[in-house]
Amino acid sequence: DMARTSTRLHLPSMAEEYLRDDVRAMSGYTPGEQVNDCIKLNTNECAWGPSPAVTKAIASVSPDALRLYPDPVSRKIRAAAAEVYGVSADQVLAGNGSDDCLTIIFRAFVTAPNKVACPWPTYSLYDTLAQLQGVAIDHYNWTDGWGLPVDALANSGARVVFFATPNNPSATLVPKETVVELAKKLKGILVVDEAYIDFAHQGNGLQASFLPLLADHPNVIVLRTFSKSYCLAGARLGLLFAHPKLISHLEKVKDSYNVNALTQAAGEAALLDKAYLAQLVAKTIEQRDVVCAALKEFGWTWPPTEANFVLADTGSVETAQKVYDVLKAK
Repeated sequence: DMARTSTRLHLPSMAEEYLRDDVRAMSGYTPGEQVNDCIKLNTNECAWGPSPAVTKAIASVSPDALRLYPDPVSRKIRAAAAEVYGVSADQVLAGNGSDDCLTIIFRAFVTAPNKVACPWPTYSLYDTLAQLQGVAIDHYNWTDGWGLPVDALANSGARVVFFATPNNPSATLVPKETVVELAKKLKGILVVDEAYIDFAHQGNGLQASFLPLLADHPNVIVLRTFSKSYCLAGARLGLLFAHPKLISHLEKVKDSYNVNALTQAAGEAALLDKAYLAQLVAKTIEQRDVVCAALKEFGWTWPPTEANFVLADTGSVETAQKVYDVLKAK
């Protein structure tokens, strides 16, 4: 019995020898901690539920729609997105969350010895996906006031440059004219991650978005998510916008049926209920102002926020840690 136990314990380590060296060495992406029975802020989800039209659409999905494979290219979502964002349906690709869209980009554009780049700090999944793809990722510090380091990124030699606007964790917005400058200077693909854009410009997200300029910049890809303003983090849906020729190539490397039938129904309904989105965004901004007013009472500071969160400077690491520990203990 001891011999069999020893063999069983040894087998996993033997199997690990066949893993890629870089996979064994990497730490992997750490998702936001899932804490229940509290007011949960750590992963920037919406504080309210999705549109009633979404729950109605999910409930109306037929048994046959679940028995069969879903539409592999999410045509109804693409058509709804085209209507809402003023693009053509062939400029849209749907993904299993915007993380899936990022994975598709890495698969399609980079392999060693190519490299990618991003300003730092920002969304750490960019680093994880670069490791998985076996390519280097270069970080460039934001300039004073969380400005985009345009020249550093343009001259980085990166095949793909990623940045988020509003940025995570700073909640700051990159002006569209700055994005245009980088798009023109960069000899590569520029990915504009707009996960939080609906909260910018006091809720006029499309005004802040690069989407109206997309047709004039064929090297730019824009990402959107349904996890924040659309309250569908649990459904996993993201959108990728690009030139139609790029979309046709990106479709080759996505998973065959990457968006399930329930999520396709939910996403279409969410997109078409524009009034509910506007209401949710307005409520979120109102509560963001309440939080900012309370933080001001503590004497804390933060960069101007254009997202649904605030990067508050408490004045010291010790204070920040104490606040975190006390809140978590409750």
